[in-house]
Amino acid sequence: MQSIVEDIKNQFRYGSMVIQLILVNILVYVADNVLQLLFLLVNKGYLYDNFAQWFMVSAALEKLVWKPWSVITYMFLHANLWHLGFNMYALYVFGQIIVNYLGNRKILPIFILGGIVGALTCVLLFNLIPALQSNLYTPMLGASAGVMAIVLAAATLQPEHELNIIFLGPVRIKYIALFFILLDLTTITKSNPGGHIAHLGGAVFGYFFIRQLQEGRDWSLPFNRMAEKLVVFVNGVFAKNTMRTHTTYNTGNANTRYTQNKTAGRAPGASGSNQEKLDAILDKIAQSGYESLTREEKEFLFKMSKD
Repeated sequence: MQSIVEDIKNQFRYGSMVIQLILVNILVYVADNVLQLLFLLVNKGYLYDNFAQWFMVSAALEKLVWKPWSVITYMFLHANLWHLGFNMYALYVFGQIIVNYLGNRKILPIFILGGIVGALTCVLLFNLIPALQSNLYTPMLGASAGVMAIVLAAATLQPEHELNIIFLGPVRIKYIALFFILLDLTTITKSNPGGHIAHLGGAVFGYFFIRQLQEGRDWSLPFNRMAEKLVVFVNGVFAKNTMRTHTTYNTGNANTRYTQNKTAGRAPGASGSNQEKLDAILDKIAQSGYESLTREEKEFLFKMSKD
């Protein structure tokens, strides 16, 4: 079990974004089903249903306005194992094509933005077309819209790329993409109209993403910049909380350590310029408090406290 956990950690550290997305979807699916089981065991299944609704997207505007995050969270939920398995297989096959030709940094923008466009397409059409309004309050979930964005992006990027299909042999992916689109178009009126409309919205986004990229406009740049800022912010919050757990140690023993270090001539793990920098930081803490330190000073102090 420990080796499996380590493998998952290594994939998150060093694996491709395709594998990371697949792992996130699988982990969310497992957690969702465990949570559902726990609610059922205590005979509170209705509470799970109410809870899950907050993460599924709804085309009804009065519901969507209270859970805007659902245009993202819905794409990480799946109805059953078949639903999950088909989406993850398609994500892997077509995602690898994009990674091979465009690198790792295009996958997440296409998947997330395609999923959002798919959800908003569904919201728009359900509210504008009277024949579809009977489905306004039907919640939607699944990664299919984001996956369809990946499929169409790959087919637009490398339309002649071939995949071996069982019983058919090698098939160019432009025809596979066309099959999926026709399947969605012809089944909108038969079942799951919200899902099929979302698929088509995601597919349109995937197509135009690559067309714009070929013309020199990269829609992934603002997304990746925002994602990087979010990662820096979250890391900063965790770093700040971690440093606060050491505040008592760092400030409560600062003067004692400072005196001892001066007497001994150096701090444990510190020498030369590091010792001088540590002394200056301890002086600053004594005069102005821990919160007066810069982020770099806090990181340096935390590192020295571990040595």
